[in-house]
Amino acid sequence: MSYTNNFENRKFDKEPALNLGQAQPTSKQLNLNKLSDADGSQIQRPATPSKIGFRGCLCMKWILCLLLILFSTQLVAQNAPARALTEQAASANPSMVTKLAILAGLSLLPFAIMMLTSFLKIVVVLSLLRSALGTQQTPPNQVLNGIALLITLYVMFPTGLLMYQAAEEVINTRPPTEILSDQSALFVVNVVDKAKEPLRGFLQRNTSAKHMQSFYALGTKIFPEPYKASLKATDFVVLIPSFITSQLKVAFEIGVLIYLPFFVIDLVVSNILLAMGMMMLSPLTIALPIKLLLLVMVDGWTVLIQGLAMSFR
Repeated sequence: MSYTNNFENRKFDKEPALNLGQAQPTSKQLNLNKLSDADGSQIQRPATPSKIGFRGCLCMKWILCLLLILFSTQLVAQNAPARALTEQAASANPSMVTKLAILAGLSLLPFAIMMLTSFLKIVVVLSLLRSALGTQQTPPNQVLNGIALLITLYVMFPTGLLMYQAAEEVINTRPPTEILSDQSALFVVNVVDKAKEPLRGFLQRNTSAKHMQSFYALGTKIFPEPYKASLKATDFVVLIPSFITSQLKVAFEIGVLIYLPFFVIDLVVSNILLAMGMMMLSPLTIALPIKLLLLVMVDGWTVLIQGLAMSFR
């Protein structure tokens, strides 16, 4: 009886029925839920990995946003001066016409030095002297050009000094720092405009009046009507070709005077060899030492160079 009464008096906790449709908890999860301290207090369950990953990703996103904001502000601050310099360079960049004009002027500068100075007559006379001697390439072309350039510096120094004095005010007044720019082109034009008068005087003094009149008449025939009325005999378009032809004429006149003594030497030597029956012997072989001896005896190079330098007015 006691057994039955005890059985009846026992109270069974009714456990909820298991739902077969849901995933059953594992034994490890059950043990974690039932852990307790010695005093009966419930132990806090650790956070699941899914919650930790979500919080870490959120923190990383905030950190990346802050870094992007900082870097963007620094890049904008650094690019502002560069953008200003780029705009300033673009505004200072000259046009294509200005660049072409400057490059064309620089390319024509050697020809201007040769044609508008005493270089033309000096180099032609020295070349004729070498041809009259019959030494072919002695002295070479580089030596002759160097001698002509040096004598040109002597001759053109007074004119160059006057040109600099005429344009000194423009040269010393805020010269541009860049070569290819609108300011540089305007600066060159102003300097040339101020310095042209001394050069005009040099060309006019060393030009034949006959040549000037002939080119002036040629210009009045060729140029159209608006330019024909304002054309003068002292304009550069008339003076420059007149100066070139005058210098060539004087250079060949000096060349004729140089050729005469050497021509006489060649004629005498050839007649002597012909009279002696040495027709197979070249007259140049005998005449060349005599020419060199004559040139050395009269100090021909020094006399000729000094005479060329003193021939300009």
